[in-house]
Amino acid sequence: MAGKSREKEMPPAAMRGRASGRSAVAPWGPTEIQRDYRTLLDWAKDKPQEVLDSDGELLVIQGKSVADFQRRLREQMAEAGRFLAVFNEHRDVAPARWAMQTAYPWLAAFSGEEVAEFARELVAYAFDAAQRGTLEQFEGNLRAWESTAGIYAQPDVMQTLNAPVDAAGLMEIFPPSEGQVQAAQA
Repeated sequence: MAGKSREKEMPPAAMRGRASGRSAVAPWGPTEIQRDYRTLLDWAKDKPQEVLDSDGELLVIQGKSVADFQRRLREQMAEAGRFLAVFNEHRDVAPARWAMQTAYPWLAAFSGEEVAEFARELVAYAFDAAQRGTLEQFEGNLRAWESTAGIYAQPDVMQTLNAPVDAAGLMEIFPPSEGQVQAAQA
């Protein structure tokens, strides 16, 4: 039982087999592709397929969305890695002095503790993105931090946000009624 065949692990569409009769785990050869290209393309939708080119180079055929995600993830991880290297080297220095060396220069607006929190979140969201197969939350987290840095960089906005609120001056505002909307449109 220990020698389970990889052919049995292939998706149901792949069970048809290759016209050449070769194993599902063997790389596709040039002549085999010519005879059975439809099976190769069908299998590539489920799992990347290895193709042995006539010059001996091993190539991979896979879905574009998977390839795009992997490329973007690799780029984001490279930027994150460079950031972490700079951050670890300058942990005890104010972020404003070293943030320009990273892909996240807007970190200069934050304190050292906030940048440490950003670093922890960056690693967590990176692992999450790799596991889920989507960069949506990772990139959303970066946008949120950058947006917050933009607010921090505007002293007048920060002063307004931090100003005391006079509760007596607050009043509740209700959305317009359907009749008010219709009257305004007339």
